[in-house]
Amino acid sequence: MSRKKKTGENDPSDDAIDGDVAVLSPVHDDMLRGWMSGSTALAAWLEEDPADRPTFYSRNLDDKELDDEIAERLRDREEEVARLRRMLGNGDDIDTVLEENARLRKEVEKLTRSNSELMSNASADLEKREAALRERENALNEREKGLKAPDTSELEQRYHAELAQKEMEHRFREDELARTVERLENDLKRKALEERAREDELKLAKLSKSEASKEVQEKLRHAQEKERRALELQDAVNHLNDTISEKDDELKGLKEIVSYKEQELTRREEDLLYRENLITEEKRRMEEAKRSAGGLAEAELKKRLEELRSEVDRREKELKAKEDFLRSKESELRQREMGAIEEELKTKDQEIALETDSAKVKTGSPRLDDLLLGGIPFGSNILMYGPPFVGKETMVNQFIAEGLKKGIPAIWVTTDKTPVDIREEMKLVLPQYEEYEALGLVRYVDSYSRSMGDVSQDKYTTYIDVPTAHDQIMDAVEEVAKMYKEKHEYYRLAFRTISTLIAYSDPNTAFRFLSPFCGRRKRDRAVTMYTIEKGMHGEQEIQMLGSIMDGMIDFKIEQLKTFFMVKGITDVQSRSYIRYNATRHGLSIGSFALDHIK
Repeated sequence: MSRKKKTGENDPSDDAIDGDVAVLSPVHDDMLRGWMSGSTALAAWLEEDPADRPTFYSRNLDDKELDDEIAERLRDREEEVARLRRMLGNGDDIDTVLEENARLRKEVEKLTRSNSELMSNASADLEKREAALRERENALNEREKGLKAPDTSELEQRYHAELAQKEMEHRFREDELARTVERLENDLKRKALEERAREDELKLAKLSKSEASKEVQEKLRHAQEKERRALELQDAVNHLNDTISEKDDELKGLKEIVSYKEQELTRREEDLLYRENLITEEKRRMEEAKRSAGGLAEAELKKRLEELRSEVDRREKELKAKEDFLRSKESELRQREMGAIEEELKTKDQEIALETDSAKVKTGSPRLDDLLLGGIPFGSNILMYGPPFVGKETMVNQFIAEGLKKGIPAIWVTTDKTPVDIREEMKLVLPQYEEYEALGLVRYVDSYSRSMGDVSQDKYTTYIDVPTAHDQIMDAVEEVAKMYKEKHEYYRLAFRTISTLIAYSDPNTAFRFLSPFCGRRKRDRAVTMYTIEKGMHGEQEIQMLGSIMDGMIDFKIEQLKTFFMVKGITDVQSRSYIRYNATRHGLSIGSFALDHIK
């Protein structure tokens, strides 16, 4: 049988495989249904030209509608149909074609059933995975609701109890040692009084009766006067102790509040960190579940992530609010400490009056005051001469701290330290040093920072460009001294260090600067200490500087032990080298004989 073809058209078998999508008319649909039911001959349908009347197999099937496997099989069947058409065109047996037709019909029905089964199985599997993901999400929500801060463990409670017991034992031992020291000091004072009484008896034995009577009356009058002063001082001390006790109780209460808030903040930080770690872990698990399941909606995950982020932000805001509260409490506590210092300074007027009456100032070390028979005279310029790291700077720091406790202002002239360095050293000797700065009792003249390239600013400091600018140093000190003299009886000054001045210029230039500098301090009745390093200067230079000073404290190291000796200044109990130990917190001075040259 021949087939009709249009001029210039390709083979119909090629059109069935590669052609554009064709649209079947209702007539052709009826013919196809007839062939499928067996009522129409296949040969009559195949007689039609595919270009004029498109067939079912001439359509270009959409791969998106079928699975890849079914589409592949349909393409195979289309090739079979093209082969059958060629067989019919070549005159092959019609029975063979009909058998092939029946076989193809069964194959199509089988593929249809397979497609339906695959679609149903895929839908059921997808529903199971979605249900599993919903169950995991519900479990995660339940775990988040059940989160609570961990209670204090029994081991931690036992540790705190043992720590409290050890602290009580340590305090008991410390109280015992303090009582022992107090008892020994009282015995020493009693022995000294007995020795002095025996000396007085020997002295009276050598005098005549009238002279002895006058001497006894004079000593009795002095004793009565000292007893009266001692009673007044005892009353003042008792009043100060009561005031200090009240302030200590108040500060203790505030510190307990701050400590509790800090502990609460720490617990909240730990809880927040734990929750953040938990959220991170759950997020990681969700990501893994999403990659393994692949069917969880991305919108739900984003929503959950946003909820977690909002929870973290809320926790961070709470933490920031707690930090602001603690800062405000700390500021309030600092203000109260400053108020306590101001109240304490008001009670120090009597001690300043005693210094004025005795014309001597305390050094901050009771043992050194005893050695100097009461302290350093007003208007003194003292040279602290010794090798590095022996504690001469600590003695200067104690001297400045002693004045600040009484409300006496201090001036620092620095050539080898910054104000920040000085402040850190002083806080070891006087923890409330910054509060005294805030009260305006401390000023710095700094010729070191700018020469080292430091451009920072400190509101209590006057900056000098280089240590050799002697006129600027003199003017800056004079300006501060004038301000302090208007409100205070005197001031204390620490000069660290003269060695830098000499290193930057020469001994003669330094001498010409220091000579009027010392004279102006003596005019103001100020007490000044100058440090100078041993080993950097010759004996002649030290003698030249000593000529403008009122005395010197000479430090030395011998057989790994530290000693100092007082030269000049005032009458002393001993001019011998005295052993001492130094730390950054203070000096511990050893004993000295009472029968040395005074």
